[in-house]
Amino acid sequence: MLRREENSQDIWLLGAVIVLVLMGLFMIYSASSFRAEEKYGDASIFFKAHFFRVLMGVAALFLASKIDYHRYKTLMPFLFLGLLILLFVVFFGSKFNGSRRVMSLLGKSFQPSELMKLVMILYLAGMLGLRLDKNTLSGDRIAIHYGVLLFVVGIIFLEPDLGTSLVVFFVGFTMFYLAGVSWRYLLRMGGVVVPIVLLGITVFPYQKRRLMDFIHSVFTGGEGSYQVKQSIIGLAQGGLLGTGYGAGKQKMLFLPEPFSDFILSSLGEELGFIGILTVFVLLSFILWRGIKIAQNASDRYGFLLAGGITTLIMVNALINAGVAVNLLPTTGLPFPFLSYGGSSLIVLMGSVGILMNISKAKPVSYKKFTRQRASAPRYQVGRMS
Repeated sequence: MLRREENSQDIWLLGAVIVLVLMGLFMIYSASSFRAEEKYGDASIFFKAHFFRVLMGVAALFLASKIDYHRYKTLMPFLFLGLLILLFVVFFGSKFNGSRRVMSLLGKSFQPSELMKLVMILYLAGMLGLRLDKNTLSGDRIAIHYGVLLFVVGIIFLEPDLGTSLVVFFVGFTMFYLAGVSWRYLLRMGGVVVPIVLLGITVFPYQKRRLMDFIHSVFTGGEGSYQVKQSIIGLAQGGLLGTGYGAGKQKMLFLPEPFSDFILSSLGEELGFIGILTVFVLLSFILWRGIKIAQNASDRYGFLLAGGITTLIMVNALINAGVAVNLLPTTGLPFPFLSYGGSSLIVLMGSVGILMNISKAKPVSYKKFTRQRASAPRYQVGRMS
């Protein structure tokens, strides 16, 4: 491992995240005020709850940015085992929106699968980031780690939570690619999961209905699900410049989850295409900074950790946006840093803190990093067993 020297943290990454979080606060107040007034007599009740979660997220970001990311190697086994237990505990809870994914912790709702997204990244970064000169990642070892990934994905899928399980799988799959696994091997790994997903969709009527609604809307010209229909109406009404902040109509009991899963539609309606473009420019900036942090990481563990976290943010955003415009079936995933919700926001803010801590390491040029990697022995990838 290269000697780790302190460097200034990536304040540009922090700035982009803060702007997105502030946009989320403003949009949550606008999108939730009507429903909050109707149901609770307090137009700001959801805003105040989310503001408290933002403060918790900022605390998580600050704390994670101060902890040397190498310490997670020691904590990872305990975090992984604890989260596995919690993932099984939620099966004994009550259903919400057709699935069991939430549990109560100290009187607050908590979604273990959201934290498992990050813990899975820590696990894979630790296992796949072992020194190449030890030549420890044989085909059998890769198969074991891939089996662990599929096991976690399967538990989350059984809740059922198709959206989160897909995010965990795609992030893990990307990390195998970043670790240097060949495309031929990756295709074989991907082929294993396809029949499992198809079988699961047929077993769970809740997921099957969502998929059939999506297929019907795409291939037969149908309207699709009610949520997606209202989302597209909201985006269409926004046009280029939007109807104006607070002037959206879809939040008035037309669009379900206007400040959570479909906050992008609420933002597009009130701030227009310019508002949507601003969000994705900021996300693109976060992607660029995440790539730079990964490239400049002082070791393979930091490289894989930064790559996994950056992928996590992007995959969440792209799936949520795809649902909002009917390019993907409804999944129930929040939009990173914008949507109302505690578990997702706090985990993502903590993940950004880890990225910032990795950025403190002495920069190593990508050319130098790849030269060092090329000089080390390659993985001996054998057959999956």
